[in-house]
Amino acid sequence: MNIRTDFTEMLGIDVPIVGAPMFLVSYEEYVIALSEAGALGTFPLPNYRTTADLKQALQTIRQATGRPIGVNIHLSGRFPWKEQLGICLDAGVSFYISSLGNPALILDDVHANGGIVFADVISLAQGLKAREHGVDGLIAVAAGAGGHCGMLPTLIFTPYLRQHTGLPVIAAGGISTGAQLAAALAVGACAAIVGTRLIATHEARAAPAYKQAVIVAHPEDIVISNEITGTPATWLSSSIADFDEQPAPQSKRWRDLWSAGLSVAQIDQIKPVGEVIEEMVQTYTQTCQHLSQTIHP
Repeated sequence: MNIRTDFTEMLGIDVPIVGAPMFLVSYEEYVIALSEAGALGTFPLPNYRTTADLKQALQTIRQATGRPIGVNIHLSGRFPWKEQLGICLDAGVSFYISSLGNPALILDDVHANGGIVFADVISLAQGLKAREHGVDGLIAVAAGAGGHCGMLPTLIFTPYLRQHTGLPVIAAGGISTGAQLAAALAVGACAAIVGTRLIATHEARAAPAYKQAVIVAHPEDIVISNEITGTPATWLSSSIADFDEQPAPQSKRWRDLWSAGLSVAQIDQIKPVGEVIEEMVQTYTQTCQHLSQTIHP
């Protein structure tokens, strides 16, 4: 069953679910499984240390699926984003999430290749600035999101951005079930990013202990700290309990610092990506049917 929104029409996908581009988690097998399931598989370009590694990863993905895929591109001087962009364009990547820089730097090239650019934002001010740069849409990174997070709840921030920018908005933060997807679409989202739920999948390249920690965690076990990366982000408290506040770039211990969002509340089992997406679509349908029964003339 398909779920049609402006975003699915824009990308040519079956369901308005974007698998989050998670550092050290989202790799080829993850992207392939998501896109083959009718969602949109994405990965962060910093997961690949060299442009040669990136090219090989995209070749592997393209050998396995011809469906749309996306990347998170970091537009700062720390990354060879121009070379990365060229490789992604050649591989037919159609969806770009811009971070750490001006998205206008890539818009012309992406649009000429038939792709679209959405910007991560955590405030209306950032959303308005991204609109000025000409992005095609916004990602409302809300409270409860895994990794870097905003302060406003998803159901508040999503329609707030939509109303004041007029751009398509993807909701991100606390979405791991079909019912939560329905809620996001109900308040104006064109799609939802799912991250934490997909950590606990066979195709995620997270360490087994990380996946297990996500399963056993409660939402009360998620803490917000800016001591790890310098900006507020959510972490599993068990993984940062002994963190000595040494800056992450000076220590390899960041590999053992596990990010997760509040949607751990709904995760109790490791499953294949395809099964997660199928269940979300089923519960989305059941939720919509239930809500339709509450309407009486």
